[in-house]
Amino acid sequence: MAHFFYVHYAFPVYFKNVFEGHVATQMMNSKGRQDIALGTNYGNPDIPNKSHASYFGPSYMIDWLENESSGEKIETVLINCHYPVTSDSFVLQYGAMVKKLPGLTDAEADEMAAQFAAGVEIGFEQDVEIWKNKTSIDNPLLSEEDGPVYQLRRWYNQFYVDVEDVTDDMTKRFEFELDTTRAVSSWKQEVDENLAKMGAEPHAAM
Repeated sequence: MAHFFYVHYAFPVYFKNVFEGHVATQMMNSKGRQDIALGTNYGNPDIPNKSHASYFGPSYMIDWLENESSGEKIETVLINCHYPVTSDSFVLQYGAMVKKLPGLTDAEADEMAAQFAAGVEIGFEQDVEIWKNKTSIDNPLLSEEDGPVYQLRRWYNQFYVDVEDVTDDMTKRFEFELDTTRAVSSWKQEVDENLAKMGAEPHAAM
Protein backbone atom coordinates (compact mmCIF):
# COMPACT_ATOMS: atom_id res chain seq x y z
CA MET A 1 0.00 0.00 0.00
CA ALA A 2 2.80 2.43 0.84
CA HIS A 3 4.03 2.08 -2.74
CA PHE A 4 1.07 4.16 -3.91
CA PHE A 5 1.72 6.98 -1.45
CA TYR A 6 5.45 7.33 -2.08
CA VAL A 7 5.71 6.31 -5.73
CA HIS A 8 2.37 7.32 -7.27
CA TYR A 9 1.51 10.20 -4.90
CA ALA A 10 -1.90 8.78 -4.06
CA PHE A 11 -3.37 8.73 -0.54
CA PRO A 12 -4.82 5.22 0.01
CA VAL A 13 -7.78 4.99 2.39
CA TYR A 14 -8.90 1.44 1.53
CA PHE A 15 -6.73 -1.46 0.38
CA LYS A 16 -7.53 -5.13 -0.18
CA ASN A 17 -6.02 -8.14 -1.96
CA VAL A 18 -7.90 -11.22 -3.16
CA PHE A 19 -6.13 -14.23 -4.67
CA GLU A 20 -8.26 -17.02 -6.12
CA GLY A 21 -7.58 -19.53 -8.86
CA HIS A 22 -5.50 -17.90 -11.58
CA VAL A 23 -6.62 -14.34 -10.69
CA ALA A 24 -4.93 -11.97 -8.24
CA THR A 25 -6.83 -8.76 -7.51
CA GLN A 26 -5.93 -5.53 -5.75
CA MET A 27 -8.65 -3.04 -4.74
CA MET A 28 -7.82 0.47 -3.62
CA ASN A 29 -9.71 3.66 -2.83
CA SER A 30 -7.57 6.76 -2.54
CA LYS A 31 -7.57 10.55 -2.43
CA GLY A 32 -5.12 13.11 -3.70
CA ARG A 33 -1.99 14.30 -1.92
CA GLN A 34 -2.21 18.05 -1.40
CA ASP A 35 1.55 18.42 -1.15
CA ILE A 36 2.16 17.02 -4.64
CA ALA A 37 1.08 18.99 -7.71
CA LEU A 38 0.56 16.75 -10.75
CA GLY A 39 -1.63 19.06 -12.78
CA THR A 40 -4.61 16.73 -12.35
CA ASN A 41 -7.41 16.18 -9.83
CA TYR A 42 -5.22 13.68 -8.00
CA GLY A 43 -4.01 16.53 -5.78
CA ASN A 44 -7.55 17.34 -4.63
CA PRO A 45 -8.34 15.46 -1.38
CA ASP A 46 -12.08 15.85 -2.02
CA ILE A 47 -11.94 13.82 -5.24
CA PRO A 48 -12.15 10.03 -4.66
CA ASN A 49 -10.17 7.67 -6.88
CA LYS A 50 -10.82 3.95 -7.26
CA SER A 51 -8.66 1.19 -8.68
CA HIS A 52 -9.68 -2.43 -9.23
CA ALA A 53 -6.71 -4.25 -10.75
CA SER A 54 -6.61 -7.96 -11.60
CA TYR A 55 -3.79 -10.11 -12.92
CA PHE A 56 -5.22 -12.95 -15.01
CA GLY A 57 -2.21 -15.19 -14.69
CA PRO A 58 1.27 -13.78 -14.08
CA SER A 59 1.59 -11.65 -17.21
CA TYR A 60 -1.70 -9.97 -18.08
CA MET A 61 -3.36 -7.27 -15.99
CA ILE A 62 -6.48 -5.12 -16.37
CA ASP A 63 -6.85 -2.13 -14.05
CA TRP A 64 -10.28 -0.47 -13.96
CA LEU A 65 -9.88 3.11 -12.72
CA GLU A 66 -12.48 5.66 -11.64
CA ASN A 67 -12.06 9.31 -10.69
CA GLU A 68 -13.84 12.61 -11.18
CA SER A 69 -13.24 15.68 -13.29
CA SER A 70 -15.51 18.74 -13.15
CA GLY A 71 -18.19 16.66 -11.45
CA GLU A 72 -18.10 13.91 -14.08
CA LYS A 73 -17.09 10.29 -13.40
CA ILE A 74 -14.11 9.36 -15.56
CA GLU A 75 -13.67 5.65 -16.28
CA THR A 76 -10.25 4.57 -17.51
CA VAL A 77 -8.90 1.09 -18.24
CA LEU A 78 -5.18 0.29 -18.12
CA ILE A 79 -4.09 -2.96 -19.73
CA ASN A 80 -0.58 -4.32 -19.53
CA CYS A 81 1.15 -7.56 -20.41
CA HIS A 82 4.72 -8.72 -20.15
CA TYR A 83 6.38 -11.89 -21.32
CA PRO A 84 9.94 -13.16 -20.81
CA VAL A 85 12.33 -13.28 -23.75
CA THR A 86 15.53 -14.16 -21.86
CA SER A 87 16.34 -15.34 -18.35
CA ASP A 88 16.60 -11.74 -17.14
CA SER A 89 14.52 -9.61 -19.53
CA PHE A 90 10.95 -9.31 -20.76
CA VAL A 91 8.87 -7.41 -23.29
CA LEU A 92 6.34 -5.00 -21.80
CA GLN A 93 3.28 -3.71 -23.62
CA TYR A 94 0.56 -1.50 -22.20
CA GLY A 95 -2.22 0.82 -23.23
CA ALA A 96 -5.05 2.87 -21.76
CA MET A 97 -8.54 3.78 -22.88
CA VAL A 98 -11.01 6.29 -21.46
CA LYS A 99 -14.81 6.08 -21.67
CA LYS A 100 -16.33 8.90 -23.71
CA LEU A 101 -18.52 11.26 -21.72
CA PRO A 102 -22.00 12.12 -23.01
CA GLY A 103 -22.16 15.40 -24.89
CA LEU A 104 -18.51 15.52 -25.90
CA THR A 105 -17.51 15.85 -29.53
CA ASP A 106 -15.07 13.31 -30.90
CA ALA A 107 -12.30 15.92 -30.77
CA GLU A 108 -13.07 16.80 -27.14
CA ALA A 109 -13.24 13.12 -26.20
CA ASP A 110 -9.89 12.45 -27.87
CA GLU A 111 -8.32 15.36 -25.98
CA MET A 112 -9.71 14.16 -22.64
CA ALA A 113 -8.63 10.59 -23.30
CA ALA A 114 -5.12 11.72 -24.19
CA GLN A 115 -4.89 13.76 -20.99
CA PHE A 116 -5.96 10.91 -18.71
CA ALA A 117 -3.94 8.32 -20.62
CA ALA A 118 -0.87 10.53 -20.19
CA GLY A 119 -1.50 10.61 -16.44
CA VAL A 120 -1.77 6.82 -16.35
CA GLU A 121 1.43 6.57 -18.37
CA ILE A 122 3.34 8.70 -15.85
CA GLY A 123 2.34 6.38 -13.03
CA PHE A 124 3.05 3.22 -14.99
CA GLU A 125 6.49 4.41 -16.07
CA GLN A 126 7.31 4.95 -12.38
CA ASP A 127 6.68 1.23 -11.89
CA VAL A 128 8.86 0.38 -14.88
CA GLU A 129 11.83 2.19 -13.29
CA ILE A 130 11.39 0.04 -10.20
CA TRP A 131 11.16 -3.16 -12.26
CA LYS A 132 14.42 -2.29 -14.00
CA ASN A 133 16.23 -2.30 -10.65
CA LYS A 134 14.44 -4.88 -8.51
CA THR A 135 15.69 -8.30 -7.51
CA SER A 136 14.26 -11.32 -5.73
CA ILE A 137 15.00 -11.88 -2.03
CA ASP A 138 14.13 -15.36 -0.80
CA ASN A 139 13.55 -14.44 2.84
CA PRO A 140 12.73 -10.71 3.00
CA LEU A 141 12.32 -8.80 6.25
CA LEU A 142 8.70 -7.63 6.17
CA SER A 143 6.44 -5.42 8.23
CA GLU A 144 2.69 -5.98 8.58
CA GLU A 145 2.01 -3.16 6.12
CA ASP A 146 3.99 -4.94 3.38
CA GLY A 147 0.96 -7.14 2.88
CA PRO A 148 0.66 -10.83 1.96
CA VAL A 149 3.96 -11.22 0.12
CA TYR A 150 4.34 -14.95 0.81
CA GLN A 151 0.72 -15.69 -0.14
CA LEU A 152 1.28 -13.84 -3.41
CA ARG A 153 4.40 -15.89 -4.07
CA ARG A 154 2.44 -19.10 -3.47
CA TRP A 155 -0.16 -17.87 -5.99
CA TYR A 156 2.63 -17.25 -8.53
CA ASN A 157 4.07 -20.73 -7.98
CA GLN A 158 1.16 -22.36 -9.85
CA PHE A 159 2.49 -20.92 -13.11
CA TYR A 160 5.98 -22.38 -12.66
CA VAL A 161 5.06 -26.03 -12.13
CA ASP A 162 3.34 -28.67 -14.23
CA VAL A 163 -0.46 -28.68 -13.97
CA GLU A 164 -0.49 -31.92 -11.98
CA ASP A 165 1.81 -30.31 -9.41
CA VAL A 166 -0.45 -27.33 -8.68
CA THR A 167 -1.52 -27.52 -5.01
CA ASP A 168 -4.56 -26.11 -3.22
CA ASP A 169 -2.56 -23.51 -1.33
CA MET A 170 -1.60 -21.93 -4.69
CA THR A 171 -5.19 -21.49 -5.91
CA LYS A 172 -7.56 -21.39 -2.93
CA ARG A 173 -9.23 -18.05 -2.17
CA PHE A 174 -7.22 -15.75 0.07
CA GLU A 175 -8.39 -12.29 1.18
CA PHE A 176 -6.34 -9.65 2.94
CA GLU A 177 -7.76 -6.24 3.84
CA LEU A 178 -5.26 -3.85 5.36
CA ASP A 179 -6.34 -1.56 8.19
CA THR A 180 -5.33 1.85 6.85
CA THR A 181 -5.87 3.76 10.13
CA ARG A 182 -2.24 3.86 11.24
CA ALA A 183 -0.88 4.62 7.78
CA VAL A 184 -3.43 7.37 7.11
CA SER A 185 -2.60 9.06 10.42
CA SER A 186 1.12 8.98 9.68
CA TRP A 187 0.72 10.15 6.08
CA LYS A 188 -1.65 12.95 7.09
CA GLN A 189 1.05 14.26 9.42
CA GLU A 190 3.68 13.97 6.68
CA VAL A 191 1.50 15.84 4.19
CA ASP A 192 0.73 18.58 6.73
CA GLU A 193 4.45 19.00 7.47
CA ASN A 194 5.20 19.30 3.75
CA LEU A 195 2.40 21.85 3.33
CA ALA A 196 3.76 23.87 6.24
CA LYS A 197 7.18 23.99 4.57
CA MET A 198 5.46 25.17 1.39
CA GLY A 199 3.50 27.81 3.31
CA ALA A 200 0.17 26.20 2.42
CA GLU A 201 -2.78 25.44 4.67
CA PRO A 202 -3.73 21.80 5.37
CA HIS A 203 -7.11 20.69 4.06
CA ALA A 204 -9.73 19.54 6.56
CA ALA A 205 -10.57 16.44 4.52
CA MET A 206 -8.67 13.13 4.73
